[in-house]
Amino acid sequence: MCGIIGRIHKRSFDASSNASNDVHTSHTSHWPALPEKDILRLSHRGPDGIGQYSDEHIQFGHARLSIIDLSDAGHQPMLSQDGRYVVTYNGEIYNHLELRSELESLGETFISHSDTEVLLVAYKVWGNNCVKRFRGMFAFAIWDRQEKLVYLARDRCGEKPLFYHFDQQSLIFASELKALIPLLDKRPELDSSVVDMYLHYQYVPEPYTLLQGVHKLAAGHSVSLHVKQWTFDPQAYWSVENVIDPIPSSTDSKLILPAIRDALEDAVKMTLRSDVQVGVALSGGIDSGMIAALAQKNYPEPMHAFCVGYPGRPAYDERAQARTLAESLGMIVHEVELPVDSFVDFFPELVTVMDEPIADPAAFGHYAVPRAAADQGIKVLLSGIGGDEVFWGYPYVTQSVELNQQLLDHPSIKFAAQWLGSTSAQLFLNKVAHYPHAHPTIKKWAAILQKVGDTHNPSEQLMYYMLHPDFDGPFALKAEVYGSAMHSLGPDSLFKPTAIGLRSREKIPAAVIRMLFDTWLTSNCLSLGDRVGMAVGVETRMPFLDAKLIELVMQLRANHPDHALGQKAWLRAALKGVLPDEVLSRPKAGFQPPLQEWLSGVVGRYGEMLSNGQLVHSGVLAADKVAHLLENIAKRNWTGLFFTYKLLLLEMWYQRVVAR
Repeated sequence: MCGIIGRIHKRSFDASSNASNDVHTSHTSHWPALPEKDILRLSHRGPDGIGQYSDEHIQFGHARLSIIDLSDAGHQPMLSQDGRYVVTYNGEIYNHLELRSELESLGETFISHSDTEVLLVAYKVWGNNCVKRFRGMFAFAIWDRQEKLVYLARDRCGEKPLFYHFDQQSLIFASELKALIPLLDKRPELDSSVVDMYLHYQYVPEPYTLLQGVHKLAAGHSVSLHVKQWTFDPQAYWSVENVIDPIPSSTDSKLILPAIRDALEDAVKMTLRSDVQVGVALSGGIDSGMIAALAQKNYPEPMHAFCVGYPGRPAYDERAQARTLAESLGMIVHEVELPVDSFVDFFPELVTVMDEPIADPAAFGHYAVPRAAADQGIKVLLSGIGGDEVFWGYPYVTQSVELNQQLLDHPSIKFAAQWLGSTSAQLFLNKVAHYPHAHPTIKKWAAILQKVGDTHNPSEQLMYYMLHPDFDGPFALKAEVYGSAMHSLGPDSLFKPTAIGLRSREKIPAAVIRMLFDTWLTSNCLSLGDRVGMAVGVETRMPFLDAKLIELVMQLRANHPDHALGQKAWLRAALKGVLPDEVLSRPKAGFQPPLQEWLSGVVGRYGEMLSNGQLVHSGVLAADKVAHLLENIAKRNWTGLFFTYKLLLLEMWYQRVVAR
């Protein structure tokens, strides 16, 4: 796991034209190496060494965290044996041993034991199709010195980040914004439409960023850029909605659970491959519990387990459940306690660590676990991220499937949408949906009709994000505080990340999973997991996001839909005998920090920085509305507090990451 950075120049280096710029390369045709200070901005991602490579078109840099092949043979940027290709790479190819064997059978040779060299040789042999053979997480750039083209790719789910800026002269890329922004000619302006997205989503959906001209290479995408053609057109090579080789409809349903169980164990075993010690982030839930049980079963010594709790051990503190499971497995348990004051004190540093504004209040807890692991010398940490996304862990996601299918089954509902969208109808339906004495069927249909009538959701899209419990909160609040830069925004820009069109009834479940993967999973969970781990030099691995496991589950449910079976029904059933019954039957708790206290503390201590900050200067916030925001909206209810917190986090991020 590492940090990568680089620049590809359209024109080849001309030493004579750069002589006046104090470039000491008058006798070479190579661009100067990237300054060490630029690479060191990623040293937290790779504290074990840095490397550079340049030629007449490229400048590559690399900060290394040694996980596989700890010797100098794994140093990057790495050149192929024939000198044609050079790579800078961040990630892990878990099936590198199998790929190495296959490539050797084709006549290829290796001089290291690193997965980096396997990646490089795989590209040499299979070209752009190499990414389809990788099981792992990755973001990399490979330069072909002969063809004068660069190939950039990112893993299927987006576990590893890749930011870029492309113009008519150069392509600049980096693992983090903190490293990319200093390489730009000028500080980029905020993109108002993406700011608007962020305030609804609580994160920035890819491929967008908050900065004009800066983008993310989307998950499951790759791109080839030739210096002569100079066109940058990323293409998808994988989507969770379109997995290949569907399993025949005659598949025996009795084989589903054994197949899932085997795939889970195989995924865990793959992610245990490491030349350094591996630990587990453990809560009291099914996802991390499964990983702990199967990891310890396949690990040669007692593993270290890390869990989070709070002073006084309130009801949502899961340390007792986590410890009970870990000790039954023979693990070594480490507890991390998070006082409210610690979150408030650490908030500015946490904003810097996250690199993008991610308003998930669980961020502090997610940071505390790898921090504790690093203190114990653990450089690899297994996480349960992805279990909720693969196995229907969120009620609003299954509700989306059911509602969109209901709309197809009963097309007359849509004809009533115009009336249902009136203020009076919306108020009435909301009361019925929440009336405690109403019949469940009546309450269900009232909720359905209310969502159908909501005028914000585009009619040509599947209903999805309007069902998220926090998404619609900012609509009313924005009108109270938005400044001039936000007044011209169109209503549809919010829904670009989920603008995948409509689907037939049987294809709706896969489409909903795709929207979940493309938004929440990638831009909130995985972005946050990557940054908080890499901030302390700890690599986070997620067995639930193994490509073979995901494809198996998606193929199985294409013929045996499981979204209506109950939360994580397949996963719970497949883990019978792996986890204790009390764990399997335990309701999902999720990460539950004392949110009200944390966010109120942050707004109370740092809120005044909004008064004359970048959001006011750029017209995102109206200057005369900041006091109203802090004194009224922030104290109105949870929605108001969370909205204020998101704005404050955005302001803090701009000052500490962009303007620094």
